[in-house]
Amino acid sequence: MAKYPSSQAFLRFIIFEKAFIGLLSISLSIGVLSLIDRDLVLVGRRLVALLNLDTDNAYITLALEKLGLVSNTMIVGISIGGFAYAVLNLVEAYGLHRRLRWAEWLTVVATGLLIPFEVYEVVHRLSPVRVGALVLNVAIVIYLAKHKELFPRWF
Repeated sequence: MAKYPSSQAFLRFIIFEKAFIGLLSISLSIGVLSLIDRDLVLVGRRLVALLNLDTDNAYITLALEKLGLVSNTMIVGISIGGFAYAVLNLVEAYGLHRRLRWAEWLTVVATGLLIPFEVYEVVHRLSPVRVGALVLNVAIVIYLAKHKELFPRWF
């Protein structure tokens, strides 16, 4: 594996990215659970004030109104979804770190499934962050599909 140093560097970046997203998702999921039985409209107003946003903006007013409709069940559901996403990313990171073929395919499929949604977002709301995410995910899929030599074993 030493004869592919640039490949190793990008693979390490992918492993780091997947692990970081997994840990961030766990943190956010725990944070979402802390919102159970809280006045979400009040939390939203404090956040708007903290970020110094225009309280007269129609979108912010609508978002604050919608926060009042969020139930504890929805909060738990969002948190469970976040945990599932975290586990997926952490499993991908672990498998890629161990150079396991199944992790390569899991990452290709999971990342590839998001590309159509990212293309839609770029087409409808062009921004540097959206373009960057799309380019990165396409690069990850192409890289992993191309470099089979980095994943010699299944288990």
